[in-house]
Amino acid sequence: MTHPVDPAVSQAHADVIALFRENPADGPAELAAVCRAARDRLAALPPLDHRDPRTWSSYALITKDVQTLIGYLREAGVPSSEPERFRALLIQVLCYLYEADDAAPGMLLAEIVHRDWEAGIGETHHDTLRALERLAACLFAEGDAEKARPLFERVLLLRSRTFGDDDPSALLAACNLGACITQLGEHREAFRLNEDTVRRCERRLGKDHETTILASGNLASSLLRLGQLRKALARYRDIHKRRRRTSGENSLLTLGAEANVAMTLDKLGDHEAARAINADLLPKFQRTAGKDHSSTKRTRSRLEANLRALGRDEEADEVNGGIPKF
Repeated sequence: MTHPVDPAVSQAHADVIALFRENPADGPAELAAVCRAARDRLAALPPLDHRDPRTWSSYALITKDVQTLIGYLREAGVPSSEPERFRALLIQVLCYLYEADDAAPGMLLAEIVHRDWEAGIGETHHDTLRALERLAACLFAEGDAEKARPLFERVLLLRSRTFGDDDPSALLAACNLGACITQLGEHREAFRLNEDTVRRCERRLGKDHETTILASGNLASSLLRLGQLRKALARYRDIHKRRRRTSGENSLLTLGAEANVAMTLDKLGDHEAARAINADLLPKFQRTAGKDHSSTKRTRSRLEANLRALGRDEEADEVNGGIPKF
């Protein structure tokens, strides 16, 4: 589903275009001046929630502007690491690309930004590490957990060394590393890390903090992969309750938490309960994120599998537009 672009974003886009059209860059100094003005204009944008699909049309436009401007900034020798609000905008764009299933361009942008910020503000600066974290996250989303792992490990090492093991940013880094190790199939190591991260997050941040919920989801995934399905189900149900309370009934985070409940029920052999949840989730995902988002596609595939497990093949065919899969 396409949502309208925020008027503030449309205006900023028009202003940046006007800056370049109305100020011919006749030399390096002129180009640098225009680049600074364009950078600062985008930096003045109000923050938008990158997890909310209603902002994604706005972020798509911002992303095009940022990708073009980064090239000009580098040509003119103008740092992308200043001002702080521009760094924050770039991080938001990288988060949006991850959430919106567009991790491939996210990898390219994160790599450039991280390299520039490492040289400009230092490798241990909080925002430099966030850029590295975004690069690792995009690699992970693209299915390259092997390349993502050393980057996640680097972020954790530097955050722990700089800010302390129980700093919220270090706990988030441990959470991300736990998800990566789980994906790599090292289930015992992942379980130990995820269990420890949950314990420390609950003590430092509280049960309803975003990082604590993420860590709890990682632990549930570890339990699932170790065959402890009932324990995994109980944890996924608890996460769903917390998501409803903290993120709202129909946010992508809440819908994703409920999808994990359905997935675990299916693995336990309760195909009918899983089918009922997935049948309810499919139109919600489609309305919220669109028919082509990975969450919608996964739910459609799981609903089809539930129906086939129940012997309801005709209904399963209808889930995919009446075209059976052979």
